[in-house]
Amino acid sequence: MNSLYEKRILFISPKFFGYELEIKNKLESLGAKVDFYDERPTNSFMVKALVRINKKLLSRKINKYYTEILHKTKCINYDFVFFNSPESISKQLFLKLKKEHESSQFILYMWDSLKNKNANELLEYFDVRFSFDQQDCINRKIEIKYRPLFYVDEYANLKSKNLQNDYDLLFIGTLHSDRNKILNQIRTECQKQGLNYFFYLYFPSRILYLIKRVYDKSLWGTNLSDFKFVPLSKNELIHYVGRSNAILDIQHPKQNGLTMRTIEMLGASKKLITTNQDIVNYDFYNPTNIKVIDRNQIQLEKHFFEQVFKKVNMDIYYKYSLTGWISEIFKPVNM
Repeated sequence: MNSLYEKRILFISPKFFGYELEIKNKLESLGAKVDFYDERPTNSFMVKALVRINKKLLSRKINKYYTEILHKTKCINYDFVFFNSPESISKQLFLKLKKEHESSQFILYMWDSLKNKNANELLEYFDVRFSFDQQDCINRKIEIKYRPLFYVDEYANLKSKNLQNDYDLLFIGTLHSDRNKILNQIRTECQKQGLNYFFYLYFPSRILYLIKRVYDKSLWGTNLSDFKFVPLSKNELIHYVGRSNAILDIQHPKQNGLTMRTIEMLGASKKLITTNQDIVNYDFYNPTNIKVIDRNQIQLEKHFFEQVFKKVNMDIYYKYSLTGWISEIFKPVNM
């Protein structure tokens, strides 16, 4: 990775539980000089929602924000302009940025499925493109390379701490789709099997919850006390993971790509229970470590929790590390 030494990188990404800073910090530790900007003009709940519903309603705010970025970066000769999951920037603004940095290599990574984002109109203007979801990469006129997500160093460090497991099963995540329904079924299974569990189901807004509960059938019968409205810090999350035997992953039913949580459990050498049927096709899959469940007919076996985690090949560990991820993302571009 010495090829990144003293390279200038303009990195534009949505903020997501600090992962964007993990990427920035790792790039800098590899010798790159990175200027980071949030992909959204602000991170208020309203702005996040409007960007996905109809970003034209925010066009003035978005234009002002990206005009400021253009002004601040116009005199810098970047080697790479690296976008992660763009959704607020318009095609017009993007092309202005590309014209301003026409000698730079433009790289795209999607850590959310393209069908959930507004990035499709920008694909042709990147020099190389990646997605965490294999379905994004199939039958495309424009090539999109498949590259799963990564784990950060703190998860790998858990392996050497030999912490005592307080929980048989852990779930920490944001409410979406059928997650609440599945968690209720998992909770019943844990009680039947005598398993100790800890679930932390996050919802971004009390007001939004009260509104959605009126029309969203998945929330009928729930109460405010069923959810947490403050996300766990990274240190708190790692603390709970370190003290759990297995972690539960419930992927969005419209996504096939492996979640960040899945890759993190590989890095931490933790057992995984997941609804993602596609995981059996990955190089790190081992039924001793990973149990795939049917989201429509959930069953747990205590035997799975009693089996010892089987170590994974070190080459595979590196491949899914953040350093391995960066190495692959920047490899196809002539540096």
